Amino acid sequence: MSLDYSETQYFRHPAVIALVGGTAIITWYATLIQGDIGPLQIFILAMVGVVIPLLFAVLRLETRVSVDGITYRMPPIVLKERTIRWNELEAVDLITIRPIRDCGGWGIRYCRGEGITYLVSGNQVIRCTFKNGGKVLLGTKRSDEMMKTIRSYFS
Repeated sequence: MSLDYSETQYFRHPAVIALVGGTAIITWYATLIQGDIGPLQIFILAMVGVVIPLLFAVLRLETRVSVDGITYRMPPIVLKERTIRWNELEAVDLITIRPIRDCGGWGIRYCRGEGITYLVSGNQVIRCTFKNGGKVLLGTKRSDEMMKTIRSYFS
């Protein structure tokens, strides 16, 4: 199997880093200043101050286009690779969405009228429309390159 296109995107937007990092710092500061730390405070500190920042540090969208189809996953949330086979597709096109208005933000979301969306950054997505009418949207930062590879297999 030859791999023709591969893309990995990370949550590295400055606003996301500031929000997650700022929340972690405030949580650490508030917990340590409080002095008397109980089980609830330890749990909150562990979740907001450690687990969530680590999740955002490793969360990514991996997309591959090959002779087998379009393969994607979003570890550590979606560990198993999912493959959209070429013979399952009715259409594949590039669209621009408004992540906050249409989908409620970035991540794994249900995008109004479009279906499940995997979006890490930006607003460019590859819309995969299945023969049964279902849709999956996959975010991309290199849309021209990805669409060129898709068109070489699916036209």
